[in-house]
Amino acid sequence: MEEYNQIVNDWYVKLRSYFINMVHNKYPDLHIEDIEDLYTEAFIAARENMIKGRVASDTNWKAYIFRIGLNMAANKSKQEIKKVQALEQTDDDDIDAHEKFQTKLSLNDLIDEDDDKKTLEKRLEVIKREIKYLPEPCETILKDFYFGDFSMTEIMEEIHYKTTKAVKAMKYRCLTRLKERVMTVCKMLNLTD
Repeated sequence: MEEYNQIVNDWYVKLRSYFINMVHNKYPDLHIEDIEDLYTEAFIAARENMIKGRVASDTNWKAYIFRIGLNMAANKSKQEIKKVQALEQTDDDDIDAHEKFQTKLSLNDLIDEDDDKKTLEKRLEVIKREIKYLPEPCETILKDFYFGDFSMTEIMEEIHYKTTKAVKAMKYRCLTRLKERVMTVCKMLNLTD
């Protein structure tokens, strides 16, 4: 295991930014956070392969880690595409049910109407700031939908999606991410119960 620790010490930091940029360029549908997770998972997989004796002593570690990570990224990208395709293939009744479920997770969930005016203003500031940190197309979708009063069709055209169903699915994922970010920041700022 000392050999693995040395490999991590030598390569983990050195390859990180290059790996993230390469995967993001090759699979732009993946979010940076997911790519960072894949990078870590690639090192974990390399460790498991070393323990099982599947790695030659003269291995090119850069190529090896990148190949594992790229395979993981390809699989993750396929999963994301399948999710969107599944949503696009659902009938309108399923979409209506999905939309009703989605409305339960809105920006209003991030605001407590019982808060005093100062706390409410701080929460709104946090929401607006955290939207800016979301990767595209999340930032555009949420800003346009909640603050620009754009229709799903207008957003679909702006971000070059094929259907409004795909935009709705992405909006839901973006809103879920935003909610996680906002709740974390609000807890750090003591803006939650």
